[in-house]
Amino acid sequence: MPRKQRIYELLKKGTPKALQTNILKHHPSDVADVLHTLDGERLEHVVKILNHHVLGEVLSHLEPAAAERVLRYLDDEKIARILSVMDADDAVDVLKITAEPRREQYLNLMDEQDRDALASLIDYREETAGSIMTNEYIGVKKGIDVKDAMRTLVGNAKSTESIQRLFVLDDNDFLVGVIELKTLIQARSPKVIDELMHTEVITVKEEDSAESAARTMQNYGIYLLPVVNEQNQLKGVITMDDAADILDEETDEDYARFANISHEESVRASVWQSSLHRLPWLVLMLALGLLISGIIAQFEATLEAIVVLVFFQPLIMDMAGNTGTQSLAVTVRGISKDYYGDKAASLKHLLKELKVGFYNGIGIGVLSFLTSFLFLSVIGAREHSPAIVALIVGMSLMLSLSLSSFIGALIPLTLYKLKADPAVASGPFITTLVDIIGLVIYFMLATILLLSL
Repeated sequence: MPRKQRIYELLKKGTPKALQTNILKHHPSDVADVLHTLDGERLEHVVKILNHHVLGEVLSHLEPAAAERVLRYLDDEKIARILSVMDADDAVDVLKITAEPRREQYLNLMDEQDRDALASLIDYREETAGSIMTNEYIGVKKGIDVKDAMRTLVGNAKSTESIQRLFVLDDNDFLVGVIELKTLIQARSPKVIDELMHTEVITVKEEDSAESAARTMQNYGIYLLPVVNEQNQLKGVITMDDAADILDEETDEDYARFANISHEESVRASVWQSSLHRLPWLVLMLALGLLISGIIAQFEATLEAIVVLVFFQPLIMDMAGNTGTQSLAVTVRGISKDYYGDKAASLKHLLKELKVGFYNGIGIGVLSFLTSFLFLSVIGAREHSPAIVALIVGMSLMLSLSLSSFIGALIPLTLYKLKADPAVASGPFITTLVDIIGLVIYFMLATILLLSL
């Protein structure tokens, strides 16, 4: 029987004693995945049986809204105990979406130390480094012996989320250095902590964005990132799992924007919600589609005189759109990795995409010239020279692909420099824009080469 199926059977049919005894054999993440699928009556039965330590571990693996839903079935005292044993950052996430009167009630039922620890984290603005940090870290005083530092580590390890790094503080809690766990374990007394610590510490400020903090951890391979105030006093740390959650969330949002849907829409959204989330973008695409129709209308005389042009219109639009989307995807990915932090790097990337588009355009242009000429010769098009029409198709594709690749890079880079989200330069938007450019090039070349000459 699959692991989650066993958990489901245990939660659904297990006796209170079996639940208490056997639930600890399973990872809290797996239990959390199954728990929030239970219906109301069964869910209430299970959460009232499990003790607050187990529930604290399990709820730390649920989204805040799902955790808050579970807590509704419990009395205030048990909720307060659960929040006290949860990781501080996870407990704060739950408290933030709880109505303020109930939040205060929960905090008042906690002991002073837990209450103060959570209250100090609640007021940070969303999407800042302070909002995702935890104050559960191990700090040691500057100048102590490694033996004393090890005692501090052992004494606090159980209540601390992560112990990979110890943070060295002075008497005023200013961060003066960090020491890795491996270094401390290998050291021997009578060495003092100052001899082992690194003083060049990578930090972020409380009000820095959560995404930039997560990127910093990713780029430098940091498992615990210290968060300091303007005076360099240590206020908390960001753990790697929270950084991963932030990056995952940003990826989801970017993907949603790339597809021109709201990031708020989920697979569990109702039909009505999904329709409302997508409708504004569809209206925008409709407006751009009408613009394309207007452009085609401007070349009505050309189309009437050269009907064969219609055969290749979808080809021009599709190839231009595909090229622009490819360039957009590469550029947005590079921006997310902070590859284009300065002007020189941005210009280099723009030039590269222009060259890539040009070289691809030459290849596709030559190939399309040959295939178009063959196609027109086979169907016996004699109204205009097959060679001239094929040349128009080939030249249009060469120019369209060059410009589409350039525009697909230029728009997100411009938004990035303007401090806007580059992911709003979404696939459908770029595709429609380069469709317009491709059609203008195609019909203008046709008008010049076939009607004007």
